[in-house]
Amino acid sequence: MQRELIPLVPSDPVWVESAGLPIPALDARLLDELVRPRLALFWGTQEPTRMLLAAATTLAARGLPLRLFDGGNRFDGYFVARLARRLSAHPVQAGALGAHSPQATLGRIHISRAFTCFQLAELIENAPAGPEPLFVLDLLATFYDESVPLRDSERLLETSITHLKRLAAVGPVIVGARQPQSLVKERWTLLDRLETAADAAWMLRSPPLAEPLQPRLF
Repeated sequence: MQRELIPLVPSDPVWVESAGLPIPALDARLLDELVRPRLALFWGTQEPTRMLLAAATTLAARGLPLRLFDGGNRFDGYFVARLARRLSAHPVQAGALGAHSPQATLGRIHISRAFTCFQLAELIENAPAGPEPLFVLDLLATFYDESVPLRDSERLLETSITHLKRLAAVGPVIVGARQPQSLVKERWTLLDRLETAADAAWMLRSPPLAEPLQPRLF
């Protein structure tokens, strides 16, 4: 399994100024990785929702229809709509093939929401295989729910992974996850299983803190 470290900054995704308007600076190589038919995992102490939403919106602006499963109530419609407008205004900087309207971009993103691990597992199990990318936001959020017995979470996750691999055999499957909080550390096994099953995994890390300035002696 390929595993890499990528930086995750508080303002993720990174913004650059172009013609006086901020445009998301997503690595073109990363976008190319996301359209490969395989199961790709992005995880860390923070769930990489903004980065995945930026990637999904950019792909949609390039004319690619995609599916998005929201497993942790993470979808930010305002962020996506605002980004779609920016990409429409600057298609060259965004890497889009043409000047797609924001409405056309948003129309290519098909969203399904799940509020429990049972609902999310059912969504994944019933999803038809296809070449269009599938993004799953905060996959493990509901599996970390302590009101669900760990054995049930493990069983549902195993079923979900089986079907994610089925879908990834035909089209790209991009999953975001965060590590469990201190109160549910016994559920680290869920993240371990997901990472083991992934064809490629990127562990997100925060940028190093700036060293404090030393006081001057004189």
